[in-house]
Amino acid sequence: MGFTGTLRSPPPLWVLAAVLVLGEVACALCGARSVALSALALLAPGWALAPLLPGPIRRHRLATIMAAPALGLAVVSSLLITLARVGIPLTDTSVQLGLVALVAVGILTWTPGRVEHARVTRGGVLAALGLLAVIALSLVLALRVLGSTLVPGNDWAKYLLYADEIRRQGSMLIMNPFWMLGVPFRDDPGGPALYGSVLLMSHAQAGVLSHGILVFVVLEVTTVFAFARAFWGRAAGVLAAALVAVVPASQDILGWEGVANLLALVLLPLLFAYLAAYATGQLDRRGKAGLAFTLIGLVASHRLSGAIGIVVTGVVLLACCAAAKDHLRAVRDAVYLTAGTLVVGVGVLADLYARERTFGGSLPYTDYLDTKINLTLALRDISPVVASATAVALVVIAFRHRGDRALWPSLVLLVVSVALGYGWILHVANYYSRMVFYVPLVAAILVAAVAVRLRWPVLVAGVCIAGIAATTINSYPQAKSVRSYYSFVTPAALRGLNALTAVLRPNEVVVTDRCWSFLGEWLLSTRTLAALLPEDIQPAAELKFADEAKSIIHDTRAGRRLGRALGVRFLLLDPTCPGADGGFLKPPRHGTPVFESTTLAIVRLPASE
Repeated sequence: MGFTGTLRSPPPLWVLAAVLVLGEVACALCGARSVALSALALLAPGWALAPLLPGPIRRHRLATIMAAPALGLAVVSSLLITLARVGIPLTDTSVQLGLVALVAVGILTWTPGRVEHARVTRGGVLAALGLLAVIALSLVLALRVLGSTLVPGNDWAKYLLYADEIRRQGSMLIMNPFWMLGVPFRDDPGGPALYGSVLLMSHAQAGVLSHGILVFVVLEVTTVFAFARAFWGRAAGVLAAALVAVVPASQDILGWEGVANLLALVLLPLLFAYLAAYATGQLDRRGKAGLAFTLIGLVASHRLSGAIGIVVTGVVLLACCAAAKDHLRAVRDAVYLTAGTLVVGVGVLADLYARERTFGGSLPYTDYLDTKINLTLALRDISPVVASATAVALVVIAFRHRGDRALWPSLVLLVVSVALGYGWILHVANYYSRMVFYVPLVAAILVAAVAVRLRWPVLVAGVCIAGIAATTINSYPQAKSVRSYYSFVTPAALRGLNALTAVLRPNEVVVTDRCWSFLGEWLLSTRTLAALLPEDIQPAAELKFADEAKSIIHDTRAGRRLGRALGVRFLLLDPTCPGADGGFLKPPRHGTPVFESTTLAIVRLPASE
């Protein structure tokens, strides 16, 4: 059964975006601010700009609704970074005006005239219910890791601090007053721009963002669904979304709160959808503008993922040029697309260039050798079921679906991920084990694209459901293990930190190990020297400070002199803090423990007694 109706402009999705953004502004003017409403307002421009989505996605209403928020994140983060780069202060008013402007521009992207509603069918309803179930399942597993006020991991603290400083200083290229005695914020700007804007508009305390990564958990599922649904049907969309939701790697990334990484995993499927549409000749002019914004948003969100996205885009464009009948026209089209992306991203690229100038260079590949991929652990994170299904899918693709150009982006990413994962062979510097997190995304897409085209669909559906159930059963207990492994902030540790805060002097320097590094600066709000390992560090400029922290912890002659010069009285250490190789770090050679718990030891140095 179904029905068909018509509606004149403005279209429903644009109206939804306008209501969310103007509603947030109206509530703010009335003094009724809300974190949830502020977050929705940041997503809303994606619905207003839905005509910039790839054609295959726009043809399906549910896919459009699910993919648009990712586009909104890309466009909004790029706008905010650009505003800050040209010198416009980031305030609640400037952010709100920027969102209103995006929604206003969005109406110009819609085709005037009659807009047909999508036909409501039983298959469409079942797909929506299936996606809803997958989202619920992803949240259940995610909350197994994040489901308390004290979230695990270390990285969440640096995102909260950066967002809080964006609110306080009103810009992006700013100094971190606490990290390594005071250095520029060098983090990827996409996530902090979004987090900072939520704080600016909502006037909330930064701590409310400690669970903000859950938004990206949901959006990764919905964006993967939209891509697979657009090119291989409803069943493929639900299956791909389910596989991404239940693989253990999706819980592992939450353990250390990889906000930048997960934001990139939200944008990558959308980029794939654009490239797949381009490769199959279905990307119109509006879609090319959306591709440019998505690629720039990906670069802003996570520089490594952005570089990978650029490589994947370049390979697909070159392959399309090579396969085109009119090579000259294809090359010209690719050049125009590249030029348009550079124009759209000039503000973001200027920001990244300014950040890169403070890096002091990059570390050599030898500093990352302890992060080599452990195949046993990698197989566990991907899950044996998904890994086996991916291997079968690759064989089927090689023999039966070689001509499916929509698979090109996923296949290129798989090759790039494996190549960078073993980049140490060619002396390419990279945190090699992190490349495993790209594989489940590729696996989900490849398996779904193959499974829905196999014979005996009822049997295949049963096998897929059994595989998802088996993977979920494997992931469910592992989520608890992930939380336990990355839990540093406990009620006992907080009591110790509160006691330490009471005796710290203004701007006093505290030395931490790698586990309490970002946590120390945020929870104590004081200057820190963090004894990071080389593989923890991207900017070579921070290596000197990390070495100084180690020298103080290990009581070297230079460390004693530096500790006295800085007035260091306390060390923050995790007695079970692991190194990148899995072994425990060496304990300090001196000092008196004044507080001990399972995850925190506060050591007072002899010179300060």
